[in-house]
Amino acid sequence: MRADPIQRAIDEDLVRVLYAQDPIAFFSHWFSIAVLVAIYWPRIPSPPLFIACFGFYAAANCGGLALWIFNRRYPHLLSPRDWVYLHALRGVLLYSAPGIAVWFAFQVPQSDLPLLHTVMLVTLAAGVFMSNGFDLLNFSTAIPFLLFPSIILHFGSHTFDRTILAIVLAFFFCAINVYAMSYRKLFRQVVQARVDQQYLAESLAAQKQVAEEASLAKTRFFAAASHDLRQPLHAIGLLAASLNDTAATPAQHAKTAEHIVYNVEALNQLFNQVLDLARLESGVTQVIRLHFRLSELFERVGSQYRPQAAAKGLALRIAPTAMVVHDDPVLLERVLSNLLSNAVRYTEEGAIWLGFRRAGRQAGGYIEVRDSGIGIPADEHERIFEEFYQVANPQRDARQGHGLGLPTVKRLVEMLGGELQLHSAPGRGSVFRFPVQAGDAGGIVASLNEAVAGGPSAQGRRVLCIDDDPSILEGLASLLGRWGCSVQCARDEAEALAALAGGFMPDAVLCDYQLAHHRTGAQALTAVRGVLARAGHDNVVTLLITGDMASAELAALALQGIPVLHKPVTPARLRRTLEMLWQQAELDKGRAGTSPALREGGAADDAGSGERSGASSDADSGTPHGTAGNAASATPRAVDASSPTRSQSESHK
Repeated sequence: MRADPIQRAIDEDLVRVLYAQDPIAFFSHWFSIAVLVAIYWPRIPSPPLFIACFGFYAAANCGGLALWIFNRRYPHLLSPRDWVYLHALRGVLLYSAPGIAVWFAFQVPQSDLPLLHTVMLVTLAAGVFMSNGFDLLNFSTAIPFLLFPSIILHFGSHTFDRTILAIVLAFFFCAINVYAMSYRKLFRQVVQARVDQQYLAESLAAQKQVAEEASLAKTRFFAAASHDLRQPLHAIGLLAASLNDTAATPAQHAKTAEHIVYNVEALNQLFNQVLDLARLESGVTQVIRLHFRLSELFERVGSQYRPQAAAKGLALRIAPTAMVVHDDPVLLERVLSNLLSNAVRYTEEGAIWLGFRRAGRQAGGYIEVRDSGIGIPADEHERIFEEFYQVANPQRDARQGHGLGLPTVKRLVEMLGGELQLHSAPGRGSVFRFPVQAGDAGGIVASLNEAVAGGPSAQGRRVLCIDDDPSILEGLASLLGRWGCSVQCARDEAEALAALAGGFMPDAVLCDYQLAHHRTGAQALTAVRGVLARAGHDNVVTLLITGDMASAELAALALQGIPVLHKPVTPARLRRTLEMLWQQAELDKGRAGTSPALREGGAADDAGSGERSGASSDADSGTPHGTAGNAASATPRAVDASSPTRSQSESHK
């Protein structure tokens, strides 16, 4: 993967080193020409050939200098590899002349001329090794032209001295090639180390930039969140102080109390939205895909926002569809609730359209939300997905929301494997759309609009509660007791196991995540489930309650099928979750003969529309969601099924 950058770096270094030594080589070759001409001057054999040979040598040397100048002035005219090729061609022309010129030494009777010429060739070969040895192409096109003619002519003389000299030259040729190989290997290692160091430096610089941007984004996020959290707190403090005014009339006190309630609701809404984003960022939100009818989901969200749209004189049109999709209905409901909330908020006249389009997709299509609202300028299309940013609320009026809806929508759509698309222009409304996958009608196991009231009730259920906080245990015991449950409390894992040993066989186990003695609720539930399984009660509902948002152990809990509720948990939410877990457990028990893999019930609270979205609504209406009839969603879940309310889905551009 990184071979090409390394080879390019090697070529660039080769060009710099090869051409850097050419001026020295230019003068060295002129010295070689002068020495050879001086040796042959007293008796020049074949003058025309001699003049042609050394004239070519001189011209090649000048051509090498011209190539060096060209490279210095126009280094980017050719690629590094092309400059290496040109230098190798220059070597062929430059070194072939002195190598072939040794033939003249064998044409005169003087016996010392071949030896003198050979010494000159060996000197030139040493220079080639030093300047070109780190490049195979340049080295292999220079050395053979220098030494091979001399080796062949010495062997051809058939004298003992010349034969020994030929053998020595051949040995020198082999040795210099071996050393050149080591030279090239070392050169490559040095370049690769430099490239690795440069790559590491660039990577560290990029990571530093990402960290700085993330830190800056976090700073901006907390600054905006702090501002929006302080506003209602400040108002509540002032309003609460005004209640002590004895001169105020009952009507004034009632109005002040109403304002306090409003600010508490705003504070709770913002707190839940911030937690919602935190869950998405921490990765504890699960995607659990089911097969369901899209029309049922459209009707759920449509029934919620029709009254709001009608109050503004808007028409909320929902296109009929028979499409069955395979997706997470809870997360999709949150996405559509946020988008419809935005559409109603920023549309003053006209209509809002919700529907499904194929748009050329064979397996699935797109869900679209269209409005005839104020629209969004093109230069704002990216910024509206930033936390706490709102196009039409420069005064940061909390009654218009906090700018967390669309960032949440974008993250949810990406979590579902799609991409949120936006088409909008000022005065022309907005269109948000995202893809969904086609499902199988045969895989539908429950309707989204079934009422949870028809499920098993809490009356007569036995519940084991594990928590190291006595006040929480007392609150749970009182609450569950009012529901008609038989409750056994335990402050730690040991007391819970002791209760089981005493014969208390629960229908549900509620456990806090952080327990005393450095134990976790996951460990306690594992021990309790082991005892229950050995006793033949392996269909007991287990539920973990935690305030932790990003524990590494939460992911493992999802794999174990242990549902998780994030604090704060309202009584209505707890009851809905328990009733649907019991309903799911009974469904799994009924299917145990055909689907043993579905025997163990469980889900995360993040599989529930209320809990996964951080909804503050405690409405008891809801929908139990069963498990999909395929391997992709073989992990069953229970859903905190409260429909997203206005306080939950205040999403804003």
